[in-house]
Amino acid sequence: MKHYLIKTILFLLFTTLGFSQKTIGLDEFKSKVEQNNRKLQANEQEYLQMKAEYRETNAAFLPQLSASHTAYRTDNPVMAFGTLLNQGIFSESDFAIDNLNNPSAITNFVSTFQVEQPLINLDKLVMRSALKDRADAQLEQNTFKKDALFLQAERLYMQLQLAYKSLVVLEKSKLTAEENLKSIEDFYTEGLLVKSDVLSAKVRLNEVENALSIAKNELQSISDYMYYMMNDEGSLLAPADKLQVHLKLNDLTEKLEERKDILAMDLSVDAYKKMKQSAGKMYLPTLNAFGNVQYFDEDLLGTGADNFFVGASLNWNLFEGGSRVAKNQKMKAQLQQAKIEAEDYKASAKVELQKAKRKLEEAENLMNRNQLSLEQALEAFQIRKNRFDEGLERATDLLNAEVRLANQELLYNQSIFQFNLAQLQVQFLGNTN
Repeated sequence: MKHYLIKTILFLLFTTLGFSQKTIGLDEFKSKVEQNNRKLQANEQEYLQMKAEYRETNAAFLPQLSASHTAYRTDNPVMAFGTLLNQGIFSESDFAIDNLNNPSAITNFVSTFQVEQPLINLDKLVMRSALKDRADAQLEQNTFKKDALFLQAERLYMQLQLAYKSLVVLEKSKLTAEENLKSIEDFYTEGLLVKSDVLSAKVRLNEVENALSIAKNELQSISDYMYYMMNDEGSLLAPADKLQVHLKLNDLTEKLEERKDILAMDLSVDAYKKMKQSAGKMYLPTLNAFGNVQYFDEDLLGTGADNFFVGASLNWNLFEGGSRVAKNQKMKAQLQQAKIEAEDYKASAKVELQKAKRKLEEAENLMNRNQLSLEQALEAFQIRKNRFDEGLERATDLLNAEVRLANQELLYNQSIFQFNLAQLQVQFLGNTN
């Protein structure tokens, strides 16, 4: 009989919602969030930006290659003289004074291939390592944000379960309120009750119907937000499984220091340390090699003559108006700020974990008390219902007992939700997964 009643309530529930429904499980929901959530996609792009910044520092040890092709025509004495030499066509007659002072116009095409090779740039190499740490920190932070989003997804899924369970309770309360109203009206017809008893029963039925309307709107809002997290849209969502108590796990090992966001903070501090080191190495000289090969010809893309040029450059900027001193001081302050913020974040994480543990204990105690209260409210309602049917109980007492039973069932379901959520938060904050 009980199973038949539940099936009837679910049928009425799905019919009165007026929407087609789509059943979804928690694993499917989390999978779609991981694949399609826009926040995760934005976080991934932020990491790719930092990774690209790190790859830019390959220029600290990789060569730079370039090629160019230049064309010109001139009768400038100096340019004409040099061009003849570069093309390898200078002759004895070109030493004539008139030819030197008034040369004929000459055309020249120059193909140049140039290479620059960094050899010693210690500041850039250290900065490269700092950017690597920063990119790794972003990757760890992205993992933490994904875990946080999964926690939000699990909470939302449990809210969906709670919403459906609340609807079942309210639909059951509606059936009970309708039965009570009919009984009270029958007794009123027989002259055993007064008009106010009938009105009270009707008021109770209206209250339940109003609560049902609010619960249905809440269910639609939860479904809409779940679709938002999945970057999707569709019909009303229904959970694949019902809300139930998750067994409390007491033997989990906390690994707070290994939590992804804390690892990200440590990597960020390491990055600032290396940035400070990089600023200090800007005082050191740099050594770079260079070279080029050139082809000269009077025809386009010709290679009639060629030459090469190689060398190395040792540069040492001894003083830049105090800018390097100021930058070093700035990096020192940023490093201290990063250390302070990291220590504060870790201390805050410990406080939040302890708070979550206390909240879990409180939620467990509340759930146990609400379970006991629900059993007592159910027994009290059955007693009053039997006495009312025998004409030994007032209608108002029966209605009050029905209200307490419905409210207590809703409170118990809410406490299950709070207990399960508190467990998830402790596991998430303590990194016990």
